[in-house]
This record gives sequence, structure tokens and C-alpha cells, in this order.
Amino acid sequence: MSDPHCITLEEVLALADVWFRGVASDESPITLSRLFSDSEARIHAPDGTAFSLEYHRLLHRRWTDESHQMGDFKLTTLCANPWRVQALGTVYWQARYRGNPASDCSVIKAVVGEEWVIERRADGTLCFVLYLTRFFHLLPGSAPIRLDS
Repeated sequence: MSDPHCITLEEVLALADVWFRGVASDESPITLSRLFSDSEARIHAPDGTAFSLEYHRLLHRRWTDESHQMGDFKLTTLCANPWRVQALGTVYWQARYRGNPASDCSVIKAVVGEEWVIERRADGTLCFVLYLTRFFHLLPGSAPIRLDS
């Protein structure tokens, strides 16, 4: 029988769902910080850049009609005190640039490689300890990604 403190894939996917719904709905960094062990959390990008939750929110304000679909994820237990797992997997992301008509040429379609370290807090809730995007690949037919102003 497994330890009741073990972190399950279902719990990880539920945490990710809350995160991605918050991102897509422009939830404030202050409220999204509840999902992280550190209120000054950083999102680590494939190029080594680490940016704040506020900067992440400003990036996502450029897009609308965002959707996140979870791909396969694998969990590896890292430690038991506190319970921590590494979650490796993919997310299929799609969004449209704001102000553009709904057409294929304005829709970004990507597969994103994610690596997260997730911890169970003393109250039983989960939080991100580390949030790292390992890769970001545009899919065929995607609009280009523009991160500059």
C-alpha cells in the first residue's frame, strides 16, 4: 500500500489545471503565487531566462482564447520529508494574438516541455517549488511567437 502523503499524477494534473486556468484568465500574480512555495517565484524559460509571475502575466496578456491540454507526464519521487516529486511532461498550448481576427495565421500552436518540482505542504496542498519550461516547439501551421513589445 502506498503512503497517503505520496503525490499522485491526478493531484499534479489538478494543480496544473488551476495554474493554467489562472494564466488564461489573467489572474493576478499575487493570487497565483499561492500555487508556489516562494511568493517571489520565477518561471524558468528554455533560454535560461527566469522571469517573475508578473512578467509571465504581461506576456500572456498579448493573447486570447488560450487553451492548455496536458500531454503525458511522468512523476519521480525526490524525497519524503517534505514529499516532493519531479514532474516531466508536455503541454499542448494554443492562443490567438489579441486584436487579430480569428484565423489560422493568428493562432499560436505549440508543444511545451515542462519540468516541475512539486511539494506537498503541511496542510496537504501541493505547490510548485521549481517551474521550468525545457522546450517550446511551434507546431506546423502556427503563427510565429513574438515576445518583444
